[in-house]
Amino acid sequence: MKQDEKKILVVDDEAFFREEVADFLSSPRFADRGWTVETAADGAEALEKLEADPADVVLLDINMPGMDGMEVLQQLQERRLLDKVYVIMLSAYGVYENVVESMRRGAKDFVNKSEPLDQWVVRIERGFEWQDLQWRKQRAEEELRILAREVGHDIGGTTYFVLTQRVRALARLVEGNEEGEKSIQIISQILARIKSLADDLGQVAMAWDAKETWHREALDLHRMLERLLQEFAYGNPQVKIVREWGEDIPPVQGSRPQLERAFLNLLINAGRAMPQGGTLTVRTRREDNEWIAIDITDTGVGISPQVREKIFRIGFSAWPNGIKGSGLGLYVSQKNIENHGGQIEVKSEVGKGTTFTVRLPVSSETHANGDGKESL
Repeated sequence: MKQDEKKILVVDDEAFFREEVADFLSSPRFADRGWTVETAADGAEALEKLEADPADVVLLDINMPGMDGMEVLQQLQERRLLDKVYVIMLSAYGVYENVVESMRRGAKDFVNKSEPLDQWVVRIERGFEWQDLQWRKQRAEEELRILAREVGHDIGGTTYFVLTQRVRALARLVEGNEEGEKSIQIISQILARIKSLADDLGQVAMAWDAKETWHREALDLHRMLERLLQEFAYGNPQVKIVREWGEDIPPVQGSRPQLERAFLNLLINAGRAMPQGGTLTVRTRREDNEWIAIDITDTGVGISPQVREKIFRIGFSAWPNGIKGSGLGLYVSQKNIENHGGQIEVKSEVGKGTTFTVRLPVSSETHANGDGKESL
């Protein structure tokens, strides 16, 4: 939302009610609010207007002929517009089931048409406050993205190269000197950690990239996971890998680099949890017609309840076996999954292992592609 613009879209098939709401919100009493009000007579018109220029607050009727409000919410989700608008559902039937279902599909609020219009204003203002917070959040993330990219590029590029060359030169000078060789070894370990941190900062910058910059494609989930598991097996020969591929898993629409990094980070964590060996199980399955679920289960050290609620925070790293990470990997995984409209959750028991479950939405774009083949 631009700071100096506030747009409301009223969507209702009843012309009298639609215009009554629009006239009320456009009345002189609200002139100082800076609102502009538009209307749409049905779901199709609303989607057309929102795709052309998203409104900040949408007053959306649930019960409309043709495409009803619930279907509009679904379309907003699939067209990746739902995180740009604050949807308030309208219904003459303010039953609990309507509230629950509309919120589950992404609406932010719900009002009964029988409520006085004066009482709607507070909820509309809440929508603009939400938009303002989103705008501030996006601005902060953009600044952090630029910082992460620049710092990661500088440290992981020229600086790392120069320092590595100098350390190699010093290593030749101190060859045969036990204390000098020990110092070079320590410096080399520190440089490796700095390079790893720089790479992670680059991944953080990618996680914050605007969705409009992604190259979206249909991705075969099993082929992607298989490639990552082969890489995992090479670095973790002590771990047994079990694959449990579900049937009828459609391709997912998204960014290959982001999704690969999300799953790779989860696999890296699983390997760190099993330094002495164990079993890694990767399982895929369908959940209803809405989600593809991917379970990544290890038999490692596990995560305590106190730690579990902190693991997705930037900078948090607390491995009980002494392994030190950058504290960015799980944050990047969560951000990348959420960028695709997905979810990630963790279940764990200390001493028995951990399961990360990723859920990605089944996209109508995927079914429309027909053959289900991965883009190469």
